[in-house]
Amino acid sequence: MRPKEIAQAWFDMCRAGDVGTFDAIATEDFLCHGPGGTGDRDTFADWLRWYPSAFADQRATLDDVIADGDRVVVRYTVRSTYRGGYLDIPGHGQHVEETGIIIYRLTGGRVAETWFEGNDLEVAQQLGARVHAPED
Repeated sequence: MRPKEIAQAWFDMCRAGDVGTFDAIATEDFLCHGPGGTGDRDTFADWLRWYPSAFADQRATLDDVIADGDRVVVRYTVRSTYRGGYLDIPGHGQHVEETGIIIYRLTGGRVAETWFEGNDLEVAQQLGARVHAPED
């Protein structure tokens, strides 16, 4: 697959929670890096099963896809409907816009590693959450 096809397949997989596609396009030693730390295939598969149930009706736009060597960088926007399950924030069908950047490292045409940076704070704020400074 070409870089844009890999990126599109990744977002289609996330929208559907399709673990079968993940098995097909990720390497056996896959690692994911993000705000929560580093995870393996099982960690990502658990997230993949959860994500579309919390954020339904996803419509992804791949704003930029840049490839160089074994790396693909995607800047994206996902619009979805929140159903609940994120940070204990109640779901009332809120419309959410998430933006972020994912860097993929490819090996043999499959995704071996990802680095994710997203606008989690903005998403939480769109859902009505408030951030408070820790008390001393």
